[in-house]
Amino acid sequence: MSETTAFVLEIGCEEIPARFLEGAEHDLGERLGSALREARLLVQDASAVKTASTPRRLLAYVPALLRAQPDRIEQLTGPPVKAAFDKEGKPTRAAESFAAKNKAHVSDLKRVTTPKGEYLALEVAEVGKPAVEVLVEILPLVLGGMTFPKNMYWTAKAGPLFVRPIRWILALLDEGRGPMVVPFEFAEVKSGKFTYGHRLQGSQPVAVADLNLDFLLEKHLVVVHAQKRRERVRQVIKALVEESGFKAAADEWLETWVVNSTEWPVPLMGGFDPRYLALPREVLVTVMRDHQKYFAVEDEAGNLQPQFITVLNVPGDPKGLIRQGHERVLAARFADAEFFWNADQKITLAKRIPMLSHVTYQAKLGTYADKIQRMKVLAEKNCGELERSGSMNAAERGHALRAVELCKCDLTTQMVQEFTELQGVMGGLYAKSQGEPAEVSEAIYDHYKPVGIEDSCSRSVVGAVVSLADKLDSVVAGFSVGLEPTGSSDPFGLRRAGNGVIKLLVESLPGLNLERLAQTAFARWEAGLSGGDLEARVLAFLRERMGYYLESTGMRYDIVRAVLRTLQAGFVPSWTVERARALEKVVDTDDFAALSAAAKRTRNILHKSAELSDFGEMGEPKKPAKPGEELDLYEAYFEMKEQLARYESECDYTAAFRALATLRPTVDAFFDRVLVMDPDEQIRSNRLRLLSHLNVQVFLRLADLAEIAPATAASTGRG
Repeated sequence: MSETTAFVLEIGCEEIPARFLEGAEHDLGERLGSALREARLLVQDASAVKTASTPRRLLAYVPALLRAQPDRIEQLTGPPVKAAFDKEGKPTRAAESFAAKNKAHVSDLKRVTTPKGEYLALEVAEVGKPAVEVLVEILPLVLGGMTFPKNMYWTAKAGPLFVRPIRWILALLDEGRGPMVVPFEFAEVKSGKFTYGHRLQGSQPVAVADLNLDFLLEKHLVVVHAQKRRERVRQVIKALVEESGFKAAADEWLETWVVNSTEWPVPLMGGFDPRYLALPREVLVTVMRDHQKYFAVEDEAGNLQPQFITVLNVPGDPKGLIRQGHERVLAARFADAEFFWNADQKITLAKRIPMLSHVTYQAKLGTYADKIQRMKVLAEKNCGELERSGSMNAAERGHALRAVELCKCDLTTQMVQEFTELQGVMGGLYAKSQGEPAEVSEAIYDHYKPVGIEDSCSRSVVGAVVSLADKLDSVVAGFSVGLEPTGSSDPFGLRRAGNGVIKLLVESLPGLNLERLAQTAFARWEAGLSGGDLEARVLAFLRERMGYYLESTGMRYDIVRAVLRTLQAGFVPSWTVERARALEKVVDTDDFAALSAAAKRTRNILHKSAELSDFGEMGEPKKPAKPGEELDLYEAYFEMKEQLARYESECDYTAAFRALATLRPTVDAFFDRVLVMDPDEQIRSNRLRLLSHLNVQVFLRLADLAEIAPATAASTGRG
C-alpha cells in the first residue's frame, strides 16, 4: 500500500450567484490546502489542492495526500530551572505540576537553554493519526471558515453560515479497491459517496465508484471545470453564427457570467424586430447584455444585427418555446427603450438644467445642481491652467464649461432612470441628437471615464476636464462630510474617484499641479464641516491613490515609496510617474545602490547619532579650509544642487538620477576617511550641516534614496 492516497470533496448546494463563484472556489482551495499543511498531510512540493466549480457545486481534489500524519517529537517547555528546584536541588511544585500535567516524572524532564535562559522541557513522541481521522476534524472547520460577500443561515440563527443551502456533501478517500467515505457533518448534512447530476436529470443520487468525477458528471450533463465550459461556449456560439456570416460581439464579462451560471451551457439564437436597430447601439447592447445577459450579434464591420444569443443551462430547445419566450421579453424591453428615447428628447438637456435642483446628490451635500456649480468652479480653474500652458484653447474652454452644465442632465431622463448603467452615455447621445457641438457631446459621453484603473480616459482634453472636475469634487465633498473610505468600506466610491483623478492627471492632463487644483475645491467647504484637517486628509488620500496607480503599472514597491516620500512643493502626478520611471532605469546599478546605502547612513547619523545641539548655528555649511574628502563633498554638493535644478526644470529625471549616481565615490570617500562626530564642536556642527543639506537637497530632492531596497530584496516584492 502506497503512503499517499487521493481525496475528493464536493459541496453540493443551491445555485451560487455567478459573481460569487470564482471567489468561493478559490477560498475553498486556499483554506483546505492551509488546513492540510498545518495537519502535516501534504507531500512536500506536491500539487496541493486542485479546485473546480459550477453554480451547484464546489469541488476540491487532493492528488497526493499522506495516508497518515508522520510521527514527530514535540518539545514542551516548562518552568525556568531556577523556579523548578529549590536551594537544595529538590523539585518544586512548579516542576512536579509540569511533569504531572504531561503524565511524566520529574526525572523525565531535561534542561534546555533558550534565549530567555535555562528551562525544563519534556520531549513527547506524537504518533501521527490516520488521514481519515484528521479530515473528520478539519473539514467542518474548513467549510465553516469560508467567507462570501453574502451568507445565509437556514438551520438555525446560531448555525453555520454558507453562501447557499447545502444539499449534499461528497467526501472520499481512494483506498485502491474503492473509495472510502470520510464521515463528517456540516450544516446538518452528512457526507457520503453520492453526487448529483444536472438539475434536469432529476433528484436521484449518483453513486461514485472512483475519484474521477469529471467523466462521471459529464455523463450527467455537468461540465465541472470553468475553462472547459468557457471553451464550449466559445466553440458552440462560433458555430451558431458562422453559417450566417456574423459573429457574437466580444464581451469577456458576459462570457464569464455565462460560464459561472451554467453547468451544461447550450447557446441559442433568437431575433428581434429590425426597426429597433434605429436605436443607439449603446441602448440595444445594454438591454441585451446587462438586463438579459444576451450576446449581441454583429457583422464583420461591427454593425449590429437583429439577432441575439442566449446561453441556456438545459440540453436544448427542440420545440423553440424557450427561444420564443426570450424574444417576447426582449421585444418588451426594446419597446420601452424606444418609448424612452422618443419621449426624453421632447425636453432638451439644456431645459433640464433646472430639474437638477430636485435630484439629490447626497443628503449632506445637496442636489446635483449644487454639484454642477462646484464642478464649474473647478473646471474654470483647470481650463485656466491648461490655457496658460498651451494645452487648451478658448473654444475648448467654452466647450468644457458647456459640457459641465449638461453632463448630469440625463439623470432626469426616463431612459437613465430605467437603465442606470447608461448615465453619461445617454447624455452624450442626447446632446449629439439635439445639435450640441461634437466636443460637448463627446465630453458628456466620456465624463464618467475612467471608471476603473484599467479603463481608458476621456477621448479629448475637454472630456478630461469635465471628468476631473466631477471626480475631484466627489473626493473633496465626500471627505468634507465624513464619507472617506475606512478599511474595506467605501460606500461613496471615493477610492474609484481618486484613482480616476490620478489617472486623468497622468494620462490626459499631464503637468497639472493637483494640490493647486484641489485648493479651489477646499475653498468651497468650511473647515468646521470635517474637523479642520480636510486638506491634509484629502491630499494624503490622493498620494495613496498615486501609489496605487504606480503599483498597478508593475512598479517596484520601494521605488513607489521612495518617490512618494520626496520633500518637494506641490504634487504633479505626471511628473511623479516620470520620476518613478527614471528611477527604475538606474536603481539597480552598482553606483546607485551604493549611493542609496550612503543615504541611509546619512539619515542614521542625522537622526540617531547627532543631537540637535550638535548642529550649532543654522544655515548652509561653511567651506572647509583644508583640501580633502570633506572639501570634495562640499564642492560636489553645490555642483549637484545646480545640476539637479537644471535637470528638474527640463523634466529630465533620467539624467538627474544618473548624475546622482556619480556622487557615489565622493560620498564613499567622505564616510571612509572623515569622522563626522568630531570632538571639535565647530568641525562637528559644520559636517552635520553639510550632511543635512546633502540629505534634503540631494538625497530627498527627487526621491527618498534611503527607501531603496537592495535589488535582491526588492525583487521579491513586499514579502
